[in-house]
Amino acid sequence: MDDIAARAEGGAVILVEGLRDRDSMKSLGIEGNIVMTSQEPLFNLAERVSRQSMDVIVLTDWDERGEEVARNVDAYLKSNGSRPDMEPRKKLRFLTKKEVKDVESLHGYIVRLRRECSIKPQYY
Repeated sequence: MDDIAARAEGGAVILVEGLRDRDSMKSLGIEGNIVMTSQEPLFNLAERVSRQSMDVIVLTDWDERGEEVARNVDAYLKSNGSRPDMEPRKKLRFLTKKEVKDVESLHGYIVRLRRECSIKPQYY
């Protein structure tokens, strides 16, 4: 999440599916240009985003619909000369396994992890 936040501060565009996803990112302290894919046709969105930044992070949900949106956005952005980065999405999907299926749940998941880690004694 720190990498995503740093890149967003540096001008990267973060693509999420909806309002709750955007709110989750903001509540995790990620500021910058967070764009929702649900607001306009994906092809038009890709053209507009490509004009804004060459660095685009795709953070759609890891359900069937999110996979479809990610594939389409990836293809459209590449055709417009951008470099869409799907790696953060893949890492988050892998790290959260079956506990989180969407971006909007990331905030609650990370808060829970922080709480659990602060309660348990640390043995070094």
